[in-house]
Formats: sequence, structure tokens, C-alpha cells
Amino acid sequence: MRRGFTLIELLVVIAIVAILAAILFPVLAQAREKGRQSTCLSNLRQLGLAFVAYRSDYEGVNPGLSEGCRGFVTYGSERPPWQRGVTPRAEGHWVPNYPFIQDCGAPETSPVHPNWAATGVERGALYPYVKNAGIFVCPSHRRKHELKISYALNSPAGFMPEAQVERVAQFALIIDEQETLNDGHYRAFCGIYYCDCPSFVHHGGANYAFFDGHAKWFRSLKERPRIRDCQNTVNPKIFCPKIPFWESLDYAYYCMQE
Repeated sequence: MRRGFTLIELLVVIAIVAILAAILFPVLAQAREKGRQSTCLSNLRQLGLAFVAYRSDYEGVNPGLSEGCRGFVTYGSERPPWQRGVTPRAEGHWVPNYPFIQDCGAPETSPVHPNWAATGVERGALYPYVKNAGIFVCPSHRRKHELKISYALNSPAGFMPEAQVERVAQFALIIDEQETLNDGHYRAFCGIYYCDCPSFVHHGGANYAFFDGHAKWFRSLKERPRIRDCQNTVNPKIFCPKIPFWESLDYAYYCMQE
């Protein structure tokens, strides 16, 4: 005679399946995020190499910054000499110099600016060297389909001649700033304070591309900070093209000595 499962046996099987699922789901989620981290790192490596190729075509000089949130301001004495007196244009920068979002003080939630939605990265100076808009987006970015960009250029690197960079393998050129991104311009320091913040979305760390073209992941030095609160989360030296670096008033404090 065939005998079916009793209610107790069914409950035991269901409980075992639930326990296994509770164990496996976090592991699978971590593995999925590890894959996204690797893709993001590959994107930054390709962008870093695109900067190297761009400089080889333009006498060793980087493209300009995006300054969408500040508008067409003329750079003053707080900037390094290769930027002073320059007024950003709409185009001709590493990505188009349009506002990304409508409220730059709320990058996590602000609606995308219509100008940026219409152009994206494709009118930027770097795009012809990659010809793939997807490379500008980290797959972990919650707003990737809206913003179409996850990365920002280190502030002094805009229009920077490569002769000014002594720490080519230690100087972070592009930073994964997806959660705090507002205009593709990463201003690491405002004097004694950390100004912009990396996005520590990859297992408690963030990805960076360096001036020589390589990319690397670094863990945050403390618990993942809130937006605009990243003091002492990153070794400040990675943002310094050389030490001492007196050319930028914003960066001089953290770039005085090794």
C-alpha cells in the first residue's frame, strides 16, 4: 500500500528548504555583487586607458572637467595653474558639461536634468575612445538607467599636462561616485575637509582608475559613511598627483607630505 507524507514530514521538509534558502540567498547575492564589482572595475580600466589614448593625441594633456552644477564659471586661484582663467564650455570636456540632475545638493533623489537626459556621455571628449556608453555606468548603480553615468574625474586632472603627474600609478584619475554623483567632477578636498565622497557600494569599498590606466578596488577605512560624510574613509594620498602639491589650494593640505 502506498503511503503519503504526513503533515509533520512535510513541515520538516519545508523547514529544511527554508533554512537552506536562508543560507544560500545571501551567498548568491554576494556573488552577484562581486560580479558587478568586477564589471565596474573593468569599466574604469577601459576609461583609464581611454584617457591615456586621449593624451597621446593631445600633446599629453587631459580633457577638461564637467562643471554642470556650477555652470560656466571661470576658474580662479583655488585651482591649479592649468585651469586658472579657463571657462568650461558645454562640450569639449571628458563628458558634456551639462547639469546631471536638477538639484545638485540631493544626488541620490533629484530628477535628472533634461539637458543631460538628451545628451548623456556621447558628446564628451572621451567617448570616441571607447564608443560604448555602457562603460560609463556601474552595474551596481541604482540610478544607472536614469543618469547614464556613475563616475567622476578627479578635480586637478581636468586639462592637466601629464608632466605634472609624478605619481602616475598612485594618482586616482576617475572615482566611482554613483551614490553621491552630481556633475562628474570629483573634488576630493575643500581645504581640511573631505568634499566629495566615493560610493562604497562594492563590499564596503569603491573602485578607482589611476593615471597610468590601471584600476583598483579599495575598502573604506571606516564604516560606510553617509552622503557628504566621508572624512578619513580613503587614504588622501591617492588623490595627489605629486607630493608636495601646492598648485591647488583645495588639495595642498592633504598633499603636503607622504
